[in-house]
Amino acid sequence: MDHSISSRSLSRSPSPSISPFNSKRMILNPVFHKFNFDSRNFEIKPLVSRQNRPVVVAVRSSNQKVHNDGFVLEDVPHLTNFLPDLPSYPNPLKKSQAYAVVKQTFVSPEDAVAQNIVIQKDSPRGVHFRRAGPREKVYFKSDEVRACIVTCGGLCPGINTVIREIVCGLSYMYGVDEILGIEGGYRGFYSKNTLTLSPKVVNDIHKRGGTILRTSRGGHDTNKIVDNIEDRGINQVYIIGGDGTQKGAALIYKEVEKRGLQVAVAGIPKTIDNDIAVIDKSFGFDTAVEEAQRAINAAHVEVESVENGVGIVKLMGRYSGFISMYATLASRDV
Repeated sequence: MDHSISSRSLSRSPSPSISPFNSKRMILNPVFHKFNFDSRNFEIKPLVSRQNRPVVVAVRSSNQKVHNDGFVLEDVPHLTNFLPDLPSYPNPLKKSQAYAVVKQTFVSPEDAVAQNIVIQKDSPRGVHFRRAGPREKVYFKSDEVRACIVTCGGLCPGINTVIREIVCGLSYMYGVDEILGIEGGYRGFYSKNTLTLSPKVVNDIHKRGGTILRTSRGGHDTNKIVDNIEDRGINQVYIIGGDGTQKGAALIYKEVEKRGLQVAVAGIPKTIDNDIAVIDKSFGFDTAVEEAQRAINAAHVEVESVENGVGIVKLMGRYSGFISMYATLASRDV
C-alpha cells in the first residue's frame, strides 16, 4: 500500500480557517491525499495511515463512500456511473505544446482534497472530495462536442470572465467548435434564445460587467430543459449559478441519467456571498469586499465629524457573514 501524501495546498492567500457566521463552512487550506479507488467495488485504500487497518467500505448514498477508519469520500456523479461501456479518448492537451513541458499536467483519479487540514491523531479521517482538474482520458471527441453555457440567478462581478474562459478553454485547449450561449437563465432553454459563442465573440467581454447571456431567477422546468438539450444535440452543459441554480443542475443531471443520455452537466459555483463550501473563494467576493470598504470608510468619516456619532452599515450576504467579516478586517475602522 502506498503511504505517500502530497503537501500542496489549494489556498493562494492566508485567511481565517473558520467563520463564526457559518458553522458549516469548511476549513480552508485543504491538502491533497492520494488514495486508490475502484468504482466497481468502492474499495478505498488509505495512504496516510501508518496502521495496518482493514479497509471495508459501506455505501451511504450513490455519491458518498465511507470506510471504517472514518475516511468519507463525497464523490461526484460521472457518466460512467450509468454508461459503463462509454469509450474514453486521450486528452487533447497531450498534443498541446504549451502543456508538453509542464509536469503533472493531469490530475490523478486517485487524488482527493481533505475538508479539514488538521485532525487529531486518533480521530476519524473525515470528509474528502474528488480533486478537480484535467484527466488523462476524456469521454468526448472534440469534433462531436456541442456545448452550451447558461447563467442564472443574481449578477456577480466576473461572470463574463468565466464565460470567456470556458469558451476559450473549450476552443483553444480542446478543439471544440460548437458552443452555444443560452440567454436569460434556465428559461432560455425552452424559449429558444441562444447566442453562438466563439473566442472572437467573447474576446473583450471580461472588461464589461453583468453577463452577455443575460440572467433570470426561477424558470426551472427539468423536463422542458432536458427535452431541449436532447433536441439540440447538446452533450456538455455548463451552468453558472449559486446554490439554488446548482440544485437545478443536479435535477438536470438526474433526468439525463434517467434517460441514459451522454450529456455531461458541469456546475460552476457563482455567489458573491462566498457561502459555498469546498471551494476556497467564489469569484466576485473580493470585489464585494472592496466596495463594502468604501461604505464603511464613508460612515467612519461621518461619525468622526459629530459628537457621539454612530454609523451603521448594512451589507449583503443572506445567511452568511463573509462579506461583513472580511470588509471589517480590511477596513480596521469597525
